[in-house]
Amino acid sequence: MLKRELKINKKSLIIWTSIILVLFFIAYITYSSMMGGETSKALNEMLAIMPEEMLKMFNMDIVDIDTMFGWFKTEGYTFIVIFTCLYSAILGSNILLKEESDKTIDFLHSKPITRNNIVTSKIQCGLINIAIMFTVITVFNIIGMAISNNLQIKLLLMLSVAPIFSAIPFFFIGIFISTFYKKTTKTNGIGIGLVLVSYFIQIISAISSDVEFIKYTSIFTLSDSRDIILNNSLNFVYIIISIVITIITIVGIYKRYNNKELV
Repeated sequence: MLKRELKINKKSLIIWTSIILVLFFIAYITYSSMMGGETSKALNEMLAIMPEEMLKMFNMDIVDIDTMFGWFKTEGYTFIVIFTCLYSAILGSNILLKEESDKTIDFLHSKPITRNNIVTSKIQCGLINIAIMFTVITVFNIIGMAISNNLQIKLLLMLSVAPIFSAIPFFFIGIFISTFYKKTTKTNGIGIGLVLVSYFIQIISAISSDVEFIKYTSIFTLSDSRDIILNNSLNFVYIIISIVITIITIVGIYKRYNNKELV
């Protein structure tokens, strides 16, 4: 059943991964030629007049963005986090529910397959797809940074791994939410909305210190790049929280799906 799931979800994996790779390919091709001389001077002048809160929002107050790796630590990292989390949330919202939505659940019931088998194969497929996406993106960026002479392997690897701590919870929360519905048309919107609202909360928390505390309600905080850049290490508290959220939602998924009326 796992092979069937991997085949079904292969196309979306290729599309989402390709979008990210194209964005970074364009950046690698154009960034080096753009930086330097008058361009760098104009960029620094622009940054000098930008509000401090805006600079902090994208780590531009602690990162020099006139190099490719500097761009990666600001806008590049944001692209990776948003796109991988959107993919993970949408995948989670669809992967289990689509059997009911597409009316293929009867076919599965005709096979010697238990509900636990169905859930397990869906989860395995999702985790494999997410792992493939992150691996491809990481390898691509290592090669790109090496070619552009900006490779800082330890920090790059940490920044490449960190988004997983948000993507995985989004994936499992998406699956859990889907157990309350019958059609993927509703859960798709919920999955996307969950990611966008969570990211908006993190942005708001960065704008003002008065509301900084609300960042702890955002799943994106679990992959906070600023913390990694400043401390040159992963935050193990965030890792533990990510694992706890994952375990709780997994338990909830199995309980909900085993008690759910599928037909």
